[in-house]
Amino acid sequence: MASSADTPRARALGAELRQLRGTLTTRELGKRTGRSSSHISRWETGRLIPSETDVATVLAVLNVTGPERDRLLELARDAADPNWIAPGVDRQLAALAEYERTARSITEVEPQLIPGLLQTGPYARAVMVAFGATSGEADQRALVRLGRRQVLTESPPKRFTAIIGEAALRYPLCGREVMLEQLRELEKLSALSNITIQVLPLDRPTPSALTGGWGLIEFDRAKPVVHLEHFSAASTITDAKTVARYQAAADTLRDTAMNPAESMGLIADVITEWETTQ
Repeated sequence: MASSADTPRARALGAELRQLRGTLTTRELGKRTGRSSSHISRWETGRLIPSETDVATVLAVLNVTGPERDRLLELARDAADPNWIAPGVDRQLAALAEYERTARSITEVEPQLIPGLLQTGPYARAVMVAFGATSGEADQRALVRLGRRQVLTESPPKRFTAIIGEAALRYPLCGREVMLEQLRELEKLSALSNITIQVLPLDRPTPSALTGGWGLIEFDRAKPVVHLEHFSAASTITDAKTVARYQAAADTLRDTAMNPAESMGLIADVITEWETTQ
């Protein structure tokens, strides 16, 4: 029996089923599986969790077999779990992209790196290689990351706030030219009305930013979630009390960090420093 939920796994499962459906309409898929088009649509948005049997039926219609079928059935079995910790950041990418696509606002806190949605391709690639990806993997992941950036410019664009640690500007994991390009990209993006960039100076250490990067994603008609990326794993948190603590932390960080004008002034100074460094 299907169950109602809006969990990270349900979103990931739905996003993958929607991609697999291709050009087949929800109505046609519903006819072939004995379900309504409304059922199919709600499965694909994560608002309704299909049973393992329903997923097996859909996969049979779509000719999905082997390891891919097994993986999606496993995802369906655990789809009701409100939180999700998965080895490998890529395992949660479908859910994260779906959250970003349907969000009202996104806040990213990154003490050591440029936030993912603001990264240039060369910077993203350099970071991924530094974290152990092969050259081919880094190229592919960087392209995916650049594709996710469309949520910042689509209509209507998402409200995006980046809290960036000063260390991310001064001590990068990439070369000088790549970093200069990245910093100039921050200047360009800051001109967009839906993007707010604030720098957290080194002399304003804040516990909620010292533990690593995290993202707060908020929606118009769904509960907010928190996304965490670790060295080799990612997790999504939906527990209301825990998410509320992150919301409070985001408010504190906005007050503690430099305001946008001061932040862009510091970034301009760092660009000058990098330009004069031999």
